Amino acid sequence: MKKFKYRLETLLKVKTQIEKEKQREHAEALRKTYEQKELLNKIDRRRQDNLERQRHSLQGAISVVDMLLYTRYLLKLKKETMAGNELLRGLQRTAEGKRQALVKASREKKIYEKLKERQQIKYNERVEKSEKKELDEIATNNYCYKHRK
Repeated sequence: MKKFKYRLETLLKVKTQIEKEKQREHAEALRKTYEQKELLNKIDRRRQDNLERQRHSLQGAISVVDMLLYTRYLLKLKKETMAGNELLRGLQRTAEGKRQALVKASREKKIYEKLKERQQIKYNERVEKSEKKELDEIATNNYCYKHRK
């Protein structure tokens, strides 16, 4: 009997490629999200460091210029944090969209894999049935040959 051939194999390969591409896109979106989170953490650490320096400088005499510098720097960091948080929300929405696309592509691929699996099982059953028929025929022929005499 012929070897099993899945008619939709090329379509399955295309679906597999699409899934891999969606995985790559999702990973890239997650990487950007993590980078943005790390940037926000750095801004927060700079803010904490600035507040700590400001506390130390308050122990002695502090000039108005230094106080303005600290305040302006803190305002700048606050603006960066707000902009960074907005960007992070956008990146998270993008990553979620990419994840949804990946889930959809995975489902589509699984459909074709399941179909291939079912067809493989049916093919194997037909082969097994054919082999049984052949063996029965051989056994019948042998029996008739031996008992003909």
